[in-house]
Amino acid sequence: MLPPATLQLAADFGRRCGERGIGLVYGGGARGLTGIAARAAHAAGGSVLGFMLQALIEREGANVAVGEFHVVATLAERKRRIALECDAVVALPGGIGTLDELTDILTQDDIGLTQKPVCLVDVDGFWDPFCAMLERFDAYGVLRAGLERDLLRAGSADGALDLCSVACERRHAAHLLVT
Repeated sequence: MLPPATLQLAADFGRRCGERGIGLVYGGGARGLTGIAARAAHAAGGSVLGFMLQALIEREGANVAVGEFHVVATLAERKRRIALECDAVVALPGGIGTLDELTDILTQDDIGLTQKPVCLVDVDGFWDPFCAMLERFDAYGVLRAGLERDLLRAGSADGALDLCSVACERRHAAHLLVT
């Protein structure tokens, strides 16, 4: 069961995106923290763009009534589409899917395919083990020097949005991928 503070963080993040006019891009599911964030952004008048994997619709439930919704055939297509649509990435505490999307974006950054700010939103040090792993990779010389230092970290919804503001101000209709 997710801690109440984590559930509140997701709702606050979505609401603040909507209030600030920052679009939210996500995986399209109704369950989990990103579903909470998407509904809160939509309720606050924000732009929401979801890309749901066909194979997950029954399992995850689809937020079809929340903003613009697209069904995609493959996980690779889903990740490609959400990465193209966002200006920055915000990772809330999450599971293996969050880790997959996060490491995919970091890999693209590492090999020079993209340069999108990535912000980890911490509740109770959730991302500490991940950051320690990146530091260990760096110490072993198997990570682009400084990649782990390029990650932004915030403890609140507003903190994450403030840290990503440079990317979000590039376009009038900026979008953050929340994963």
